[in-house]
Amino acid sequence: METIILVLIGAIAGGAIVNMMYVCKEGKSGSKGITDEYITESGIKRTAKKDREEYIV
Repeated sequence: METIILVLIGAIAGGAIVNMMYVCKEGKSGSKGITDEYITESGIKRTAKKDREEYIV
C-alpha cells in the first residue's frame, strides 16, 4: 500500500515538472508587457505594449 502511494506521488510530481517545462518552452509565461518588435502607424518601432506605463523596477 505504501508503495502505491509513493508511486502515485512521484507520478504527480513528475507530471507537474513536465508540465512546467512545457509551459516555459512554449513561452506562455509572463512577458512583463514586452512583445515582438512592431511598427506603429506613425512609423515608430516599439517593443512594449501601450498599457505598460508603470515601469518594473
